[in-house]
Amino acid sequence: MIGKSSPPSLDRLDLEILAVLSADGRTSKIKLAEAIGLSPTPCAMRIERLEAAGFIRGYHADLDLERLGNLSQFIVMVCVKDITPEKSGQFEAIVSRSMNIVVCDAVSGVVDYVMRILARNVRHYHEIMAPFLAMEIDYTTYPISKNVRDRADFDLERVLVSDF
Repeated sequence: MIGKSSPPSLDRLDLEILAVLSADGRTSKIKLAEAIGLSPTPCAMRIERLEAAGFIRGYHADLDLERLGNLSQFIVMVCVKDITPEKSGQFEAIVSRSMNIVVCDAVSGVVDYVMRILARNVRHYHEIMAPFLAMEIDYTTYPISKNVRDRADFDLERVLVSDF
């Protein structure tokens, strides 16, 4: 492919930087440099390179959604009938316009998409789903009763080197 370059390979220090930032995106560059055994300037240069290469997409706060406004969360499994690239594009355009759909993954198997939706209540959830009803879709909704584990608390280094 013309114009596409392969992403840079990551060494041990890059992975350590990513692991520290994944656990605490607010850590200072000085503390990060100390944690991985580099001086601040080379550490900062590595961070900039990781950001430019797209390994670091942003820095976010881990918010307690229930405390913010008692939001309900729903997992929605969607099957688009007779899916085509055009129907996928239409579906994904609707998703991109909704701020309440906080995660949407295209998946393989009997389901085409899995979404996580935040809503104030069931009526609000139905309003969020309304634009999809013009499409021929089947969907199943699962209200989340309790979050048991979230991606924010994973150990990046262990995940990358784990055999299972």
